[in-house]
Amino acid sequence: MRNDSINRALAISRKVYGWLLRAYPLAHRQAYGPAMAQLFRDQCRDAWEEEQGRGMFKLWLRVLPDLVSTSIAERLAALNERKSMTDKLASMSRFRGAAPFATFATVFVVVFLIVFLASVTITVLMPEMYASTARIVVAAIESQNDKVSPLATPGLDPYLLETTFEIIQSEEVLKQAIEKLNLNERWGKIYNNGRVLNPLDTVEMLKQRIRLGVIRDTHYITITAYSADNKEAADIANAVAQSYRDYRLSLVSERSANQLTLRTEFKQQEVQIQLVQSEVEALGAKANITSITNANPSPLEQVYWDKKRELDRLTESQKELGAKVHQLQIQPSESAVSITDSAEPSQRPARPNKTLNIVIGAFAGIFLGAMAGGMAVTITHLKKRSRINPAKA
Repeated sequence: MRNDSINRALAISRKVYGWLLRAYPLAHRQAYGPAMAQLFRDQCRDAWEEEQGRGMFKLWLRVLPDLVSTSIAERLAALNERKSMTDKLASMSRFRGAAPFATFATVFVVVFLIVFLASVTITVLMPEMYASTARIVVAAIESQNDKVSPLATPGLDPYLLETTFEIIQSEEVLKQAIEKLNLNERWGKIYNNGRVLNPLDTVEMLKQRIRLGVIRDTHYITITAYSADNKEAADIANAVAQSYRDYRLSLVSERSANQLTLRTEFKQQEVQIQLVQSEVEALGAKANITSITNANPSPLEQVYWDKKRELDRLTESQKELGAKVHQLQIQPSESAVSITDSAEPSQRPARPNKTLNIVIGAFAGIFLGAMAGGMAVTITHLKKRSRINPAKA
């Protein structure tokens, strides 16, 4: 499989480079073409061995600018070859329409072909990436009542939306997805020479492969995953959505458990308050206590007032506990996060967009070819004028 990939990449690159060599004059191709092709083949093989597709991409980025500049220079030089000095002076004495057009057309075609074929080559060599999207509806957990309200729209509550995105991309959520898919081992075999990846490295890689978004004017959040394998892309999107849903459910369960604990404590305090209240009433009747505090209370009266202060502390504590219970009045519900659409494997790659890349390459070739042709005509004309009248130059 690896040899097939190398042979395919080399064959495509060699074929395209062979076409690009036609940008040079015939004499130049006959003299240097075979050596240039052999050098390019060796560079392709080295680039593939080092970084595979990325290495080939970097090689083309180095080769193309050099090929453009040298081919234009050779074409311009070829236009003036084998001319005697008399012929050159005669041709430079006037700026005829045929010569500028020939120069412009030659340079334009060369640059256009180089840019266009380069865009085709890069598009073909770029790895295909598939995209799959899962959709969820998120609800905001409220602590003031018994309801779970829908996530506010981005225009109404952007902070809630940003917080949701950060939680989805947090280590706590992504590590659960990584464990479900066993990505530490699976990606380690591909990207780490067979060794298990560090969980933190896997988290960073996973962050680069997911994109979050909101469907405008709705409560839907989209989780899109990218991968060279269409099934893996769908598995990642579904695993991240499920992990976030589990995380939200754990929050609801945790609050429910805390609420139950506080309710139990509240009831225990209520029983204790009733007992202390009975003691205070009994002591008050026995000591004949009035609402006015005696400056010098008797021992029995002192016991009453101490018990009364204890009752006041318990009552105040119960009020605070009641407020906490009220804040946690949330019923556990899966509606906190609902997965409305699971991701499905895509049949067509999302990247690269081959048609768009080729069209952009064609327009870029036309634009750059026109610019280069115009510059070549201008430079040739200025050189002719400087040679005819060196004093003015």
